[in-house]
Amino acid sequence: MNSGHGGGELLSIALAGTFTLAGVERTLRWLSEQIGRHGEVRTAPHGQLLEPLKDPEGLLRTHTGVNLLLIRPEDMLRRADSPAPSDAVHDVTPGAEAAAEETVAALISAASASAARMWLVAVTPPSPHAAARPAVARWIAEITRRVESAVRQAAGMRLLDLAEARRIYAVTEVHDEHGDALAHLPYTEEYLAATAMAAIRAAVTIDRPPVKVIVLDCDNTLWSGRCGEDGPSGVDVSAPYLRLQRFMLAQRANGRLLCLCSRNEEADVRAVFAARPEMPLTFDAVTAWRFGWGPKPSALRELSAELGLALDSMVFVDDDPVECAAVRDQLPAVTVVELPADAEEIPDLLEHEWVFDQLTTTEEDRLRAESYTAEAGRRDLSARSESYADFLERCRIEVAFPPLDESALERAAQLTSRTTQFTLSGVVYSVSELRAHLADGGEAWTIRVRDRFGDYGTVGLIVASRRDGGLFLHALLLSCRVLNRGVDRQVRAFLADLVRSRGIPSLHLAFRATGRNAPARAFVAAMVDVPASSADGRPRELVVPADRLDDAEPGGGAHAAR
Repeated sequence: MNSGHGGGELLSIALAGTFTLAGVERTLRWLSEQIGRHGEVRTAPHGQLLEPLKDPEGLLRTHTGVNLLLIRPEDMLRRADSPAPSDAVHDVTPGAEAAAEETVAALISAASASAARMWLVAVTPPSPHAAARPAVARWIAEITRRVESAVRQAAGMRLLDLAEARRIYAVTEVHDEHGDALAHLPYTEEYLAATAMAAIRAAVTIDRPPVKVIVLDCDNTLWSGRCGEDGPSGVDVSAPYLRLQRFMLAQRANGRLLCLCSRNEEADVRAVFAARPEMPLTFDAVTAWRFGWGPKPSALRELSAELGLALDSMVFVDDDPVECAAVRDQLPAVTVVELPADAEEIPDLLEHEWVFDQLTTTEEDRLRAESYTAEAGRRDLSARSESYADFLERCRIEVAFPPLDESALERAAQLTSRTTQFTLSGVVYSVSELRAHLADGGEAWTIRVRDRFGDYGTVGLIVASRRDGGLFLHALLLSCRVLNRGVDRQVRAFLADLVRSRGIPSLHLAFRATGRNAPARAFVAAMVDVPASSADGRPRELVVPADRLDDAEPGGGAHAAR
């Protein structure tokens, strides 16, 4: 257990499955204590999965933490009066097929009706006895496909890859046939421990600051040797370094920007990339860089400013203990990953660094690297524009406000946890909370922005409800990527049109000043006086007359999408 797992709220896990879960429960408790996140682990009665999935007042439907489900399809075939493995798995019957269909339907229903912050679902492997029977094995494969398909389509549910967990934690023995026969304990302790570890790693991603940037050293990190002294052909790009590069490219594909920070001349670094075609990482995949002999903490601050991303969203990877210590000391918000001196240990270290885990990847995440390439085009246009207003006009920014629907729930919830500068109330929503808000008659709109250089994607959210004939804003937030683009004016115009079309005399909103949301405070202050923060830190309710919404200062920039 390495960097990226400590801190945050206490973990609350509800556990249910088709077999005895005592070993998983025990390991979950121990692991949560080890990382300082010990909360509670509650387990449904033995073998019960459908009951807690379907019961509106049951454990899984009412739990507000993480729900973990472990499903072994062959358990739907077991005969209650013959628990021994040799007798337990029978031919597929209509009853087993009906049970499987009911389980899939219950999963889909529970995902949309529960209060859980996250659902983790894993289909566990069949016993050797079941796998040896072709008809049963085919049925298990089909049920596995159905369950996994349902989970992938349900917002708020995620699959646990137990095959990957088995590989990472080098599990040698999976099945315990003796335990299965005696107590319906079908798996070994080491397999259950790996399962619990995978679940804990997934669970802690909920409230951890998202990683958006990985800053890589070059010498003895991307390759062995010093490019300035050994030259492009003299550095060693052996298997451990190739694996590190492929690992980082996978991180980039999941939305993390890759940057370089190296004590070298830029020409020497570029020469290695140009001369070593066997390297999977190319310089084109690098978003920004700092080369030279200045302090690396200063270079990281510069990269943070250039990218417009907070230091706590950065991970610094280096082999030099002195450089790593300097960053830890001067930039405690940055997560530091110090590579081992023995290069053969690098791949194993990367797989056990929890900070690189990412359970949810949205379309906006996948487009992040391309969006920063587009940003370079915007900077070039800005340099050629007569004024900032001229630049905004030439960008041809368009803003749209589609109503929030099921397809956008993941991104909307992600925005509430990631946005810190332009957020009026600072409230964080889970997928289930947003879904419940809409189901209760609440309203919400996403904010989408595009310009001549490309699509920013979904960059904002408005959450509202009708109250006493008026409209109350629970949350309004915008990504820092579109600040100073005139988007806030379009948001204000959208709200003005909304209250005007409904004949509402005023807009009520929740506002809480924080140490980081000065842009949101300025947005509110342009319409109404902003009082001092309340002593208890809770949001204050402010009232904005409808005519103040119409008083937005004219300016260039964003336009409503047509």
